[in-house]
Amino acid sequence: MKVGIIGAGAIGMLMGSYLAEAGLNVTMLTRSHAQCQSLLEKGICRIDERGRKTIQSIHATTHYQALQSMNLLIIAVKYKDISAVLQNIKAEKMDIPLLFIQNGLAHLEDLKENEFSHMAFATVEHGAMKKNDYTVMHNGVGRIVIGERFGHPHHFDLLESANGPAFPVIRHHDAAYILLRKALINCLINPLTTILKVPNGQLIESEHALELLTDLYDELLDAFPEMAQDLPFSAVVEICERTARNHSSMLADYEAGRPMEIQTIVSAVIQKAKWNGKNLPLLATYEKILLVLDRKA
Repeated sequence: MKVGIIGAGAIGMLMGSYLAEAGLNVTMLTRSHAQCQSLLEKGICRIDERGRKTIQSIHATTHYQALQSMNLLIIAVKYKDISAVLQNIKAEKMDIPLLFIQNGLAHLEDLKENEFSHMAFATVEHGAMKKNDYTVMHNGVGRIVIGERFGHPHHFDLLESANGPAFPVIRHHDAAYILLRKALINCLINPLTTILKVPNGQLIESEHALELLTDLYDELLDAFPEMAQDLPFSAVVEICERTARNHSSMLADYEAGRPMEIQTIVSAVIQKAKWNGKNLPLLATYEKILLVLDRKA
């Protein structure tokens, strides 16, 4: 079975490595010719928390035409790049099942009106960091949760072939629910790590940072009480522990001088809370700080 992954960042390469290890034929579509060449020559090098290296041979390309024969396309780009990706897919007249793995909530709303037969949305809770064009650090084992949305769910079964202790893959019937859960996790970790400029683990190792995290958690769960069972505070602490050395995606973007995903994550959750008749004053304050930092990046 053939899987195409559009976007060769940390999560794209992590997924490509595990899917190739499971025996799937993986093709990475990269933005740069240099990264494409590196992946073709060296494969994906994955380094786990103990420093152990695993190298998987894959295909790589910079051309959408090379994805025509795929059984599944994983869209692993940032939210802002989705529109351009879909235009390219449509231009090639490809009707291939699509799996979106973006942070935030905005892409689910954007894709309600779509021209594709089969679509699903997933959340990724692994800690991963791109070391170079062909190396990804797997800094914390999480899970991938796939929520079906449009079309037949069996088109996404092949991802379960990679399911294992280091790469758990589970299914959920409600894409909107799992995206909200992940967005709340992002809202808890990303703003604080970016403002404080600390890795994830510092949020629970510092007494004052932990207090900030606890106050923000209480505020979010007051606005979304339906998430209490699936997102207890202990689960947030566990994520921080698993990804202790990892820099959140928002902090990584800030450090690299890239635009941060504030609107699709933080602003979207604030707006959703308002629709529920709730305000999020703490998160709204962090949102303003992040917007100031974003302009300085």
